[in-house]
Amino acid sequence: MGGERVVRPIVRSFARGFEREAGAHVRAGGHAVVWDSALAKHKPGERRLGRFVFRKPRSPEVNDLGYWAILDMDMDTWSTITAGPLRGLSFVRIPQDCLHIVDDRVTRDSIHPGATRTMHLDCLECAACCRANKVILEDHDVERFKAGGRPELARPPYTRKDGDRLVLRLLKSRLCRHLQGDNKCGIYALRPDSCSTFPAGSECCLFSREDELGLVDGLKS
Repeated sequence: MGGERVVRPIVRSFARGFEREAGAHVRAGGHAVVWDSALAKHKPGERRLGRFVFRKPRSPEVNDLGYWAILDMDMDTWSTITAGPLRGLSFVRIPQDCLHIVDDRVTRDSIHPGATRTMHLDCLECAACCRANKVILEDHDVERFKAGGRPELARPPYTRKDGDRLVLRLLKSRLCRHLQGDNKCGIYALRPDSCSTFPAGSECCLFSREDELGLVDGLKS
């Protein structure tokens, strides 16, 4: 059997006053949404304040599922809780425009017991992350293309400018132009760091599987 075994965090929602339970869940490997309100459930459209709590990302952060959980909310820095039942754990304040993201995660995972879930993921049967994805090229990616004898990979038609960033250009089908029919990467040895560090089972991975292939690992929102 191909692919890999992935143990991913289960996301749970906790109201104010249940920080001890939230802390136990996170220390057991899960992620917690801890609301400032005494209610864990809220009315649609209601302004809510809460924290997304997770274990401090292990170095290198790009391999840590907690780090990717906040990247999916367009954040890459976090703070450490210094007192109380959540002491020593990391958190970010949940932006108002990301409330639906954490709500969807909680709903999805509501049918899974425990703090973690073991999955078997085979990227060659999926390739969802190679569809409709923005891959930003860094300077060292461009240098890798040159060193590998493929400097043209950093130029059109393989790339385009997105503001001041250089990104891989997708086909009209929204597929990466380097994705082959067998779901293998045509430039695998030279692929950008954004591709080689993308972890299976991360929230970004799960979102791509849901959005592109309709594969929901849990209860559909």
